[in-house]
Amino acid sequence: MALVFPERCILAAKMPPWVARSRHVGGKMGRDKWSSLFWLGMGILICILSAKLSLGSLHNPGPGFLPFATGAILAGLSFIYHLQSLRVLSPKKMAEPLWKDRDRGIKIVLTVFALLFYAVIMESLGFLMTTFVFLAFLLRFIEPQRWSTVLLGSLLASGVSFCIFDLLLRCQLPRGPFQIF
Repeated sequence: MALVFPERCILAAKMPPWVARSRHVGGKMGRDKWSSLFWLGMGILICILSAKLSLGSLHNPGPGFLPFATGAILAGLSFIYHLQSLRVLSPKKMAEPLWKDRDRGIKIVLTVFALLFYAVIMESLGFLMTTFVFLAFLLRFIEPQRWSTVLLGSLLASGVSFCIFDLLLRCQLPRGPFQIF
């Protein structure tokens, strides 16, 4: 529960709208505004520097094409976030914590550890088995689903992703000890 001091409300009422909008519990509005401007500048800088390389064409991209596209996406998303940070939030939204309860924080930590485990054992168990186990863990313990949904969803998702990356795109994926495919 956030405390609202009446003198802050009076001060905010006397301030110009652009200053009152930037005032926020804990100063988060200001941090969002400035961080989005920083990343907007970084995106523009990436675009400028990558334009000095050969961009090429859409069908024959040069070495600067991917960095330029990445910089443009970064700049665009930062600009959108900056516009969103200028909005005035309700007091209830401003005081809302990042992790509402302890279970949510535990799920985030477990997901990060599961991703690390996935990356570490991918080479030894192979893509199919590691992806199946990883997705089954997420579907059963992070967002609990019925076992039938867990097994079918993990099997389908790992199988489809294997077909896309290995068979269609011809990416070399780790096969693991069983050399199934």
